[in-house]
Amino acid sequence: MKIAITGKGGSGKSLVAGTLVRHLAQSGHQVVAVDADPNPNLGVSLGLARETVESMAPVLNALLASGHTHNDRQPPAEELLRQYGVEAPDGVVLVATGKVERPSDACLCCGSHNLTRQFFGELPDGGRIVVADLEAGLNDLIWTHPGPEDVVVVVSDGSDKSVEIARRACKLAEEMGVTRLVAVANRGSDAGALTRQLGSPEVIAVPEDPAVLEADRLGVAPYEVDPTSPGILAVGELATCLLSRT
Repeated sequence: MKIAITGKGGSGKSLVAGTLVRHLAQSGHQVVAVDADPNPNLGVSLGLARETVESMAPVLNALLASGHTHNDRQPPAEELLRQYGVEAPDGVVLVATGKVERPSDACLCCGSHNLTRQFFGELPDGGRIVVADLEAGLNDLIWTHPGPEDVVVVVSDGSDKSVEIARRACKLAEEMGVTRLVAVANRGSDAGALTRQLGSPEVIAVPEDPAVLEADRLGVAPYEVDPTSPGILAVGELATCLLSRT
């Protein structure tokens, strides 16, 4: 199974993604987590120390540093995962596509988007789950181009702009042939209202949770604060929902 997680910036997308990955891994699945944000933070939400996340070699940055250009043939995704993947808690393998660190002659944005599509498209999912935490907004969703066998999870915090991004994400996903859409009404937002606004997607409600807020403040994984808190358990329901139709 391959899962693309999208939504407006600030909606809590990466916290949901990291917690979902931990639940999937603790269910006994091999999970590859792809951090597609040019400001990669998914590792922190997974439980890695900030220092470890900062020392990771994002794939595109490492390739460019080695002399690779956008005109060169890209190594296979499996090879890139072996070379640049980092082990995270519960046996998760984390890979970051790219990181904006300084001005560059190469297009880090397009290169990172292309790598996300490569990881999402090429990595075989037999026996494992690939979860891509996409860059905020809709551009990366188009680049990733999920298909009929994939799942798109849309995170919204209930604000007007967040719901509009979610609505457009659902529309784009449907136009790309995605048949499984799941929305997350995050931070205690109205799940019923989101269901009405988006139409057909399944909706999972994640309540406002002091443990999640504390984890965000401390820059650690919610799992490390309280794995039994209401917000964490609600994301566990999302994992169960996704696995029930694998």
